[in-house]
Amino acid sequence: MRTSEADLERMSLSRLLAVAGHLVAMRWQRLMGGYGLTPHGLAVLASLEQGSALTQRELARRCGVAPSTLNHTVDHLERSGWIERRRDVTDRRLVSLALTETGRRQLRQAQDAAGSEMDPMLDHLPPADERIVRDFLLTTVLRFQSMDEALTDPAAPRTGRL
Repeated sequence: MRTSEADLERMSLSRLLAVAGHLVAMRWQRLMGGYGLTPHGLAVLASLEQGSALTQRELARRCGVAPSTLNHTVDHLERSGWIERRRDVTDRRLVSLALTETGRRQLRQAQDAAGSEMDPMLDHLPPADERIVRDFLLTTVLRFQSMDEALTDPAAPRTGRL
């Protein structure tokens, strides 16, 4: 069901942002599905591309999800040959995840597709306004991440407010 422009105009900014985020996320999900990825899978590959191998706990922190949330994603990426698990040579209990060459190629294909399919969806934003929108979104994401961390950190002081 489509929401009318008049209804969208009446929405609070936070609700409008949620609707826009949902629509963008759905488009990302469909696009990445064509490459055998989920948005979490793309985030995992992109995080591993940054350099050294990471534990699943470190990877989950970077992706902003619980480690258990990544179990299915990591299993799928490993079965696909896009990442590999590596045992630590000094502590065999530790397992890190690393991007394979096949995974690097898959990531590039997905990123190229995202650039050619998703970026044109934002061509209505004047270049002069991009910095303003980017700053707003970055600040919003960081504030929500900070609030989420405070809610899940048992040592964080409780103010009774969100």
